[in-house]
Amino acid sequence: MSSKYKDNKYEIEFSSNWFITYSDMITIVLCFFIIFFIFTAEETSLLYDIKEALSSEVEELSSQVDDLSKENEALQTEKDSLAALLFGLEDIEIDMQQSQEELIIYLREKNLLDQVSIMQTDRGLLIRFKDSILFSSGRADISSEGHVILGHIGDKLKKIDNKIIVEGYTDNLPMNTPLYPSNWELSVARAINAAKVLIEEKSIAEERISVSGFGENHPIDSNTTSTGRANNRRIEITILN
Repeated sequence: MSSKYKDNKYEIEFSSNWFITYSDMITIVLCFFIIFFIFTAEETSLLYDIKEALSSEVEELSSQVDDLSKENEALQTEKDSLAALLFGLEDIEIDMQQSQEELIIYLREKNLLDQVSIMQTDRGLLIRFKDSILFSSGRADISSEGHVILGHIGDKLKKIDNKIIVEGYTDNLPMNTPLYPSNWELSVARAINAAKVLIEEKSIAEERISVSGFGENHPIDSNTTSTGRANNRRIEITILN
């Protein structure tokens, strides 16, 4: 639509085409802002997702650091405990060696090395007595000489805190008396009486000592000879490592 009029010899024409162009421009600008808003919204959402992912990773890493710190503390504690145990074992080993040397000197002075032997085993220090030095034949009562020897050994055992095992053994000759109907019962009674000397006369704590009897089982020599049977009739005291 247009109109024309003349003024001062000039012809002026009014047209509405400019409005169409203006509308197109406004539409384009609006579309631009819509697109910008969409991209901005997507970018904001993406940034939020990245932030959440990073926060989760940071929390997980922080948790792992805490766990590693606790593990390190536990390892350090274990290391300290092992070091203390090692030093303690070294002290025990020194005490055991000293006790062994002192016992050997005592037995040598008393000419008892043929009746009592001392040796180191996997379990600990083994002191082996032939039964004749501690008991009368077929009996479990400790002899007076046996009290003296066990008492001296008890003095050495009081210096250390190791556990002690007292074990009794016999030969394979049958035993059948009212007191001891079998070799097993005789071996148990002998081991108990030997342990009682250490507990009652030398005040060694009862909880440190365990007692066993094996009868004719576990011989260390042949039972076909008198010498072999004499070796099998024995009391063994083991000071555990």
